[in-house]
Amino acid sequence: MTSVRLSVNLSVHMNQLVSATFARNNFSDILDQVVAEKKTVILLRKSQPQAAIIPYEEIEIKEKNWQREFSQAMRETRPYFLRWLKKQKINPKKLTEEKLYELIDRAAGRN
Repeated sequence: MTSVRLSVNLSVHMNQLVSATFARNNFSDILDQVVAEKKTVILLRKSQPQAAIIPYEEIEIKEKNWQREFSQAMRETRPYFLRWLKKQKINPKKLTEEKLYELIDRAAGRN
């Protein structure tokens, strides 16, 4: 493995900034560094951030957090939703997925 030292390191979070051209020419080494050092590399085009290479663990953590927060929100709002369905004279046991999406769209003002 060839060692590539990424030269620009400006972010408070220790993210490294590299040009898209540099990333293209050194992708394997950059990927090895992201995996080994658990640091994000920001890809720049015309000095503007365009994309990032991040450790996969960050995706897993964000997904787990989202799932936990979503489940908590569902538990907390379920009683209110059931009361609302009752006021609307909608039987929750007969509520289809399609009808549920229609209700969500209507509540969000998309219909």
